[in-house]
Amino acid sequence: MDLLTATAGLGLGLGLVFHTLHRKDKTGREPWDPSKDTAEYDYIILGGGTAGCVLASRLSEDPNVSVLVLEAGEDMDSSLRVMVPPVSVSLFDSKHDWKMRSVPQPNANNRTMKLIRGKMLGGCSSINSMQYTRGPKDDFDAWAHEFQNPGWTYDEVLPYFKKSENFSVSSREPADTERARTRQPQYETLEPEYHGTEGPWKLAYHHLFNASKGFVRANVAEGVRRNVDINGSSTLGVFRMQTFIQPNAIRSSASKAFLRDTKAVPGGGHRGTVRVVTKVHVDRVLIEVIQGVNTAVGAVFRDSKNVKHKVYAKREVLLSSGVFHSPQILLASGIGYSVHDSIPLVKSLPGVGQNLSDHVGLGIVFEAPLHCETVHKKFRPAKIPRVLYDYLRHGTGPLTSQMVETATFVRLEDIAPDFVAKEKAAGTWQDRSSGPGAPHIELLFLVSYYDGNEVPTIPNVNSNYYSIVPVILNPVSRGKVGVKVTANPNGEKGDEVKLEAWVDPGVYADEFDIRVMREAIKFVRRIGKRLQADPEMGGVECSPTEAAVSNDDESALDDFIRRKTETFFHSCGTCKMGPASDEMAVVDSRLRVHGINRLRVVDSSIIPKVIAGHTCAAVVMVAERASEMIQQDWEAHQAREE
Repeated sequence: MDLLTATAGLGLGLGLVFHTLHRKDKTGREPWDPSKDTAEYDYIILGGGTAGCVLASRLSEDPNVSVLVLEAGEDMDSSLRVMVPPVSVSLFDSKHDWKMRSVPQPNANNRTMKLIRGKMLGGCSSINSMQYTRGPKDDFDAWAHEFQNPGWTYDEVLPYFKKSENFSVSSREPADTERARTRQPQYETLEPEYHGTEGPWKLAYHHLFNASKGFVRANVAEGVRRNVDINGSSTLGVFRMQTFIQPNAIRSSASKAFLRDTKAVPGGGHRGTVRVVTKVHVDRVLIEVIQGVNTAVGAVFRDSKNVKHKVYAKREVLLSSGVFHSPQILLASGIGYSVHDSIPLVKSLPGVGQNLSDHVGLGIVFEAPLHCETVHKKFRPAKIPRVLYDYLRHGTGPLTSQMVETATFVRLEDIAPDFVAKEKAAGTWQDRSSGPGAPHIELLFLVSYYDGNEVPTIPNVNSNYYSIVPVILNPVSRGKVGVKVTANPNGEKGDEVKLEAWVDPGVYADEFDIRVMREAIKFVRRIGKRLQADPEMGGVECSPTEAAVSNDDESALDDFIRRKTETFFHSCGTCKMGPASDEMAVVDSRLRVHGINRLRVVDSSIIPKVIAGHTCAAVVMVAERASEMIQQDWEAHQAREE
């Protein structure tokens, strides 16, 4: 039995129980019903992903507000594929994933790359690996200073990170519970002044494989500092991953945390009302000229039966369709640049779809002795009944793990000083980090076989593996999002064409990124040697192997890098935040689209440069900050009207 078969068996066993125990009321989260649904709301949110869920929840804290959320996917909160931490990989390439692929990448052997994006309520927070890292202080200071966006320094955004958090230092299993998870305080450290405990988003430390502890030891032996809190005073060092997994071992997606647990949908009583319409396709934003100003007044969408509808916003339209689809909707609305004669250009903003940045990485796999504790050892067929029992009965065991429990953030001058000196001497050094406290490289430690984002072919299903994934956090290369225009033969006036987003991540468009990845691989191998010397770990590199790809053979390294690199689903920047003087900026520092009244973009597309961390936490923060700005601006508008 291989790992995929074991996972399927786990899924079947879990499904029988979860279907009974965790069925959720979906009132207010259904397809459009023309007999009941109205066409006018205070706020219309285009996209019920991570940011859209936060916006809907916070805006509806005003009992006088009505909110409409238009979501392409379904409500999957009660699905075990979302709830059980390691099972979410089964959603990849399903109908709950947008199943997007990049255009062929000429600098990566002309391969197309998977672009996993959640197509369900909660968006990527419902499909990702639940890693909670905010990014370094320097990144947010750069938003404010380098990119000229007042109000976005780290000190100014920290309260919004904390506002959303409900951090549980322990996973709260009672000490006397049978087989309760063993507390490991040395790996569950925290700087409490950087965290919140009263927000809706439940965060915690969870399962820790012994192999993950071995990775920490290996880094310390190699001279990497131990970081006691990756979201504290520094992001540099080797650390225990913080996760958005609830104390009861269920994913805390944005949908669950901000909509379901707060009872925001359908709302009422002390809250405003929220209507989430599922299975829709948003065509465009409706724009009218009001008092001489281009103004967003609503949206056009198609329901689950492909019937077109128009809805109207009394206050604002909020575009939260994600880094790939927000620029698509802007272009379809005549904002950005002309894509077809049938779509009048309302506002020229050449930055729409430009400035795409993402992390890139690849897997280095090690074959480990059977005594090394990894997922392969824990999910042996004979152990699956115990694994299921521990999770379902106690919320403990390997099914509480999201499989990336430890990681390392480092700077190049600390791991490759000779490389940095050589690049500087040659005049080819490019430091795209935001400052001395921001890492260049991340190493993700996976307690399993990882050879890329395609379905792996494990060489020996009876063996034991772990993987180290080097990731470039601030690539020089940039990509873009555009649209493919096709005729709509049955379209009415204004619907003569269909638009579909295409994505060019621009992987290794700048050769400097290739050279950085070489150094990252060399550092992985140094950590690998430390792991091999650890009696509890052991392990020998089995893919690609140093014999096949030597550190001294730049040609072989580059070939391996181009064959194996993948994007890491942290795409940002396609609706860049910046002042009107920046021709690539799409929104201002209050996330208002330049030149269009009552229209904002709120999602990862506004982030000027991909952060040196995982993006989910930053997107939630952006939505928290945006919610307050929207409320402030409405109050200011009301005051002017009086």
